[in-house]
Amino acid sequence: MQRFLLVICACLIGSTLFFSPLNAKAAPKEEEVDSYLKEIGWTRKDLDKYLAFYEVSLDDFKDINHLQDELGTPINEENLLVMLETYDLTKEELEVLLSRFGEKVQDYTFIEDLEIAVDFYMTHEEEVARAEDFLVSMGFEAEEARQIFRHILSLPKDVLAKELERLQGMLDEEPNSVEKVFSLWTEFMEVFRVEADLHVEDGSRVKVSQEVLMQPGWLEGKVVHLDLFDKEGSLLASAVMDEQIVAPSYVQSTGKELIHLGQVGVKMSDELYSNRMPNTSSLYGVGMLAGLGLVVVAGGAMLMLNGARRVRKG
Repeated sequence: MQRFLLVICACLIGSTLFFSPLNAKAAPKEEEVDSYLKEIGWTRKDLDKYLAFYEVSLDDFKDINHLQDELGTPINEENLLVMLETYDLTKEELEVLLSRFGEKVQDYTFIEDLEIAVDFYMTHEEEVARAEDFLVSMGFEAEEARQIFRHILSLPKDVLAKELERLQGMLDEEPNSVEKVFSLWTEFMEVFRVEADLHVEDGSRVKVSQEVLMQPGWLEGKVVHLDLFDKEGSLLASAVMDEQIVAPSYVQSTGKELIHLGQVGVKMSDELYSNRMPNTSSLYGVGMLAGLGLVVVAGGAMLMLNGARRVRKG
């Protein structure tokens, strides 16, 4: 019996080592990746950017087949027509739908990505349109509004969701002073990870500080230009502001819409992008744990058998 259990343990340990993470960590071969990228018209930078969005890397895939399976099926005329029939759309209607979100079919490589986007846009078109219209009402161009929205989509959704709750609590208390108004604006800038450049055009570009804006009556009759940048310094959008930016009622109403905008972004991250998260988990890890568990069980059985024999001998 003891010899039998030893044989089982040896087999289990051998199989566990065979299916260990050493094999699971094998990444696709560089030449195979380059050949595949050439087929789909991507560069290595495109691939790295795509995978980074889903917080994975090339090393998370076992081989080129694993990578291809997880990325999806390249769009072709046949599967595009099938998708259009599924959603009862014409090509023209599809282009119009995507254009509302600053996109076009050519922006997509895989039919699975396009299907998820179309399904989401058709379901949440009103919500996203409300967010876009609000940004346009603030003075941003339609394309700039979409760019701001795409920036919000790139933010960590879990962190953003918590911060939006905190901002909602701050808005519930009326900002009854200019100091509180600017404090709120600063908080919104931090939460959405943007930086603002305020300046006036008076023959030349003159940067406006917060201290100057807080002076009573300084804004009356003046036009302030607002440029929004992301944390990397890229310009997102520009608009023109007036004295209403320091009005408590304006910051409250605008703040509520900004929170809604962020919430739509969080929802899109959850429903739209999470559905395409590449599945890089491997059965190797599960097999290894199961194998180790069986080794422990078998080892325990051997100890119990030896103990029973010693008891009988005693």
